[in-house]
Amino acid sequence: MSGFAPVLVVAGLYVAVFLALALAFPNEPASAETVAFQLTMPGLEEEPFYRGVLLLALMRAFTGRKRIRGVDWGWGAILSCGLFGLAHAFGYGKAGFSFDPLIFALTAGPSLIAAWLALRTRSVLIPVALHNFGNAIMLLV
Repeated sequence: MSGFAPVLVVAGLYVAVFLALALAFPNEPASAETVAFQLTMPGLEEEPFYRGVLLLALMRAFTGRKRIRGVDWGWGAILSCGLFGLAHAFGYGKAGFSFDPLIFALTAGPSLIAAWLALRTRSVLIPVALHNFGNAIMLLV
């Protein structure tokens, strides 16, 4: 496939992954304020950094590439997704530091899709929109 069709297919995969996660891990009903926040801020805050600045810097630092499904992948993309997962999986509370491997997998894994989209479209627009969808659908289903 050429053009924009693969982007639509991969974006559909992202939507399907988060819909499946929302069905597998139901949440309590959320307030309108919480839903509005999840529909806007996480993607606007995280995607320009993880799929923008950090991805660009790491792709320049690690120059080896392998073309997969129309995108030149490198260690920079893998590392940026791993760091995204680690940022979500590590915590600190009364019991001290914690690491949740499930949270790591559920954030780092789908971020590979967002990285593919950012690399393919050379934009963070679609990853921002899908990130916010992914967060909000978890509260709505």
